[in-house]
Amino acid sequence: MKKNVRKCMLVVLLVFTTVLSFGKVQKIRLVMQDYTPHNPVIVKHSEILEKEFYKATGIEIDLELVPVPRETYSQNLNLLIMSGDIPDIIWFRDDGDLLWAEQSLLTDLRPYVEKSEILQESMNSWNKERLENYPYILAIYPLNLKIGVTKMEWLEDLNIEIPENRPMTIDEYYEMLKKFTEKGQYGITVAGNPGGLTELDWIFSSAFGTEKMWVKDENGNYVFSHVTPMRKEQLAFYRKIYQEKILDPEFLTTNWQAKEDKFYSGRVGMIVGTSGVVIDLYADRTKKIGDGTTVIPLVPPSGPYGDAGFLAVNLYKEPRGFAIPVTSKVKDTAFKFLEFMASEQGQFLDWFGVEGIHYVKENGKIVKTQEEWWPFFFESTNWQSPIPLLGDAGKKSLEICNEYYVGDNYFPMPQEYATLWDAMNSIEREYSSKIVMGQFDIDKFDEFVEKWYKAGGETYTKLANEYFRSREGEQ
Repeated sequence: MKKNVRKCMLVVLLVFTTVLSFGKVQKIRLVMQDYTPHNPVIVKHSEILEKEFYKATGIEIDLELVPVPRETYSQNLNLLIMSGDIPDIIWFRDDGDLLWAEQSLLTDLRPYVEKSEILQESMNSWNKERLENYPYILAIYPLNLKIGVTKMEWLEDLNIEIPENRPMTIDEYYEMLKKFTEKGQYGITVAGNPGGLTELDWIFSSAFGTEKMWVKDENGNYVFSHVTPMRKEQLAFYRKIYQEKILDPEFLTTNWQAKEDKFYSGRVGMIVGTSGVVIDLYADRTKKIGDGTTVIPLVPPSGPYGDAGFLAVNLYKEPRGFAIPVTSKVKDTAFKFLEFMASEQGQFLDWFGVEGIHYVKENGKIVKTQEEWWPFFFESTNWQSPIPLLGDAGKKSLEICNEYYVGDNYFPMPQEYATLWDAMNSIEREYSSKIVMGQFDIDKFDEFVEKWYKAGGETYTKLANEYFRSREGEQ
């Protein structure tokens, strides 16, 4: 009898403990650029996510937002992690995750994703390929490439005709940008800080045959594309449009906000932005605070060494996305939260924001307000929205990107050589910017190549060729 009583007590205790455990509020600390506790609207949105997550899963969470300054996000994120203050969900960008992955500090997410019907349905093919190659970053985005945009009224006022059945040539692009200076101050500006010439490269690299990281020489060896004669010609082209004041002379110190302001105010005819949602934001803001014109995305030019196309897409790993550190004590719940954000309800909340601020319901229909909002977590192309998510400009930009994108032959520099990679990049940025701005003669490019190889390029090229040959042997 006593034995049975003990068994009953044990069962009751186990059930009671399970209920307490299940009902316990789990704190999930999240760090993500722009999704910060300093913005009261973001805080309100995060509270809605907590409630809706509980309705969907029965798990009560306290979503704590960890603040990191936007302008120095990657740098300060590293300092945060090195201090031992490691959130449960970390949004990485610019390969800031590589160091932590190589130290086995990030969770392999493949087993989680394999068991998730939601993620299997919502992820794109390129997202799945990247996760298989590099299993530490979860992302669901369309091909958000950088694309050039201008204003339809500018084209009409300047009698510029965009060919309908083919891309423009590099010469035709040059003439278009030159004409833009007649209406505004400059033909094009870019956010040079901190990316240097990267936004220009998105548009012009394919025309010069440097869109991929590596190209083969006449002997079949892989060479870093930015030390080739084609890159020298590309920099010469940038130098030409800079000297002729077609390229904004302040491009190197211009940030994204100043770039956009110059476009809205009519000081430049073309800027470069991320396809999809961002291009729609450009279109909306131009109508609100600009000169009331229609924004249209542009197909990149063809050129002497290549067809029209964008800077090649890295299919090796996600350039930005979410990781879960192995140190997290709530890994399963952290993943369930990310999974929820890819679900029907999660995508609705991510895309539409806060009811009464970003959207209202009128006669049972969703109507977006004029308050700006964009999805912070995921952008599933497979989600069926109750209303169109993109305007004409955003949709057209994605169509162009899907048609003209190409996969990159990416080879990441191992983290043990990170200091070499930093030195090589520093040399390239210095020489490239000074050549473009006329501080160095174009022939200084050969000196750059020599310094680049000595700073670590020889090691990098050797490792890359070994890597590509091993992959070719596997095929």
